[in-house]
Amino acid sequence: MATTVQELPQPTALSDKQLRGAACVWCGEHLNTAIAVDLGARPDPAYSGVRWYPRACPACAAGRS
Repeated sequence: MATTVQELPQPTALSDKQLRGAACVWCGEHLNTAIAVDLGARPDPAYSGVRWYPRACPACAAGRS
């Protein structure tokens, strides 16, 4: 289930794990499918046609939704 979030970090400021959704986009906590909050696929502004998959830990998602 996707959550509406006001603002996400810029993809250029994130690690590979954060871009793939394996780590929270805000705090960097390791995520697994049981706890991850899907923030929805987003177009990458640096590459045409490329998408990134931000996810967050429950604590960060709750604090920013």
